[in-house]
Amino acid sequence: MTGLLIAFLERLARIDVGIAAAAMLVTVASVAWGVITRYVTAQPAAWASEVAAIAFAWLTFFGASAAFRWHAHPSIDMLTAALPPAGQRAMRRFNAVLVGAFLAYFAWLGLEFSIENWDHPTAVLRLPMTIVYGPVTLAVLMSLAWHIRMSMAPLPASPVQEVFLP
Repeated sequence: MTGLLIAFLERLARIDVGIAAAAMLVTVASVAWGVITRYVTAQPAAWASEVAAIAFAWLTFFGASAAFRWHAHPSIDMLTAALPPAGQRAMRRFNAVLVGAFLAYFAWLGLEFSIENWDHPTAVLRLPMTIVYGPVTLAVLMSLAWHIRMSMAPLPASPVQEVFLP
């Protein structure tokens, strides 16, 4: 059962890169279309900047999820490195619980905010603002899933972790 859960979490955690890449393509394409319609045609595409902003928000949060999985966020371990091995393990466990609690709380707040803003439309396309805020919740849940997966693994001998890009 644990093996199936780990396999599911690993597959789920890799979706963020695809979403971030698609969001980057949408951002670039909509900005390019906005520039073309503004300077080449007589009528600029009003929707282009809104689509670019929404896609950029998706890119930001799903990119952060991928960076979380790759350990690409900065980590300062001066205090941990100064502790004896037992203290280092305790500090890493404490940090794992703290990060997990933060991610769970952030996901909860994102979900609440997304639900509250379902009835508020975007300015141009009149889409629910949940389209903008919902990805925050999903990306944080993906980070949490990966964090849970990593928490199931034994603690590394060293607090320093390598960055592995796919």
